[in-house]
Amino acid sequence: MTSRGKKAAFTVRDRRILTLMVLVGFVAAYGGSQISSTLPFARKSLGISEGGMFWVFGITRTASLAGLAFAVIADRIGRRRPFLIAFAMIPAGNLLTVLIPGVAGFVVTQAVTRIAVIGIAALSVVYLAEEIAPGRRALGLGIYALAGSMGSGLGLVLLPIAEQSPDAWRILFGLTAVGFVLLPLLNRFLAESRAFRPFGRDVTFRQVLSSGLARHFWPLAAMAFFVAVFSSPALNFVMERMVNDLEWEAAPARFLLIVFSGLGALGLVVGGRMADAIGRRHTIVLALALGMVGGVGFYALDSGWLLAPAIFLATLGLSMFTPAFAAQRSELFPTRVRAMTAGWITNVAIVGSIGGFVIGALVVDRAGLSTTIAILASGLLVSMYLVLRLPETRGMDLVRSGAGRARRRGAPGRGTAVPPQAASGTAQPDAAR
Repeated sequence: MTSRGKKAAFTVRDRRILTLMVLVGFVAAYGGSQISSTLPFARKSLGISEGGMFWVFGITRTASLAGLAFAVIADRIGRRRPFLIAFAMIPAGNLLTVLIPGVAGFVVTQAVTRIAVIGIAALSVVYLAEEIAPGRRALGLGIYALAGSMGSGLGLVLLPIAEQSPDAWRILFGLTAVGFVLLPLLNRFLAESRAFRPFGRDVTFRQVLSSGLARHFWPLAAMAFFVAVFSSPALNFVMERMVNDLEWEAAPARFLLIVFSGLGALGLVVGGRMADAIGRRHTIVLALALGMVGGVGFYALDSGWLLAPAIFLATLGLSMFTPAFAAQRSELFPTRVRAMTAGWITNVAIVGSIGGFVIGALVVDRAGLSTTIAILASGLLVSMYLVLRLPETRGMDLVRSGAGRARRRGAPGRGTAVPPQAASGTAQPDAAR
């Protein structure tokens, strides 16, 4: 069931879940971004080359594929418990980074953090999609993502701490421990998603694809893949580009990033509003075009006067993409497999991220960062084509439609082994029931 064009206000329940997820998003983004924001200092302290750091990012991304387990479990036992465990692992992983020395310790502990960040990324979007009213769903997702942007921005604001001594960058990882303070609050006020219904049979990913949902999954997965191939190296090597390639001082580089990426981060709200007003597909196409122009421009240009608008455009585009894609990804799949498919799409994005870092590791030392990023950006053109082949989902009511399916199919435990179609409104073939 949909409610296109309906201008729903945030309800009390909307505001509660949004407040909790904003706090989570802030802490998770701060903790997860430290490996990127401290890169110039950690790399030198650990004695790793640029090519070696590409491999470090690739290894931690590979390990983070295990974050899919949180999404699979969330579709079986509920969203709440896996979410709380994943969140607790973020400050734990970063504290271990502080305590364990050496390159191997850095890679292992950051792999723990990355697994947890991926689990939170998938489950936060599912929670918000299922709890927030349809007319404000993408906006709510945008506000959540904006909180994450602010968490990452805090890491840049605090970056002068890393300049104090060769190992001072570890202090920034240690500050993630504030997440332990938030855990009791989440444990008390975070309820189970109202859309979740327990089922008697587990659904495998193979059954999801064979039920007809493959025509939605693969375009979304390919989009996530190509965006990650470009955005992961492009975002993680921003400070490296400015400090070590262009030889900027850390202070002006940080100032430029904070100001213009902060302005660009408003795209999280702009993209959310646009996605709720004109639809997910057209918002995504515009967002990808802006992100590609800005991202390639940042690595191709040398003048600060040109770098500033490039940072703004790149951040604006990727920010607008985030809530629109998150909403569409959630709306194209039924409640019973929503977290699982979100997890698989996230994992495909991780594979894309790994691919981007592997390509970078093989190319960057010969061709340089500028050429490497331009090569990786070409996949965004494919993503623009793929999104236009997907159905528009603006205004879909996930709670009411999910409850309706549960009533039609009987009591929990009697559901079919294969999930029903969610987005197109068509019924499943009898053979798939």
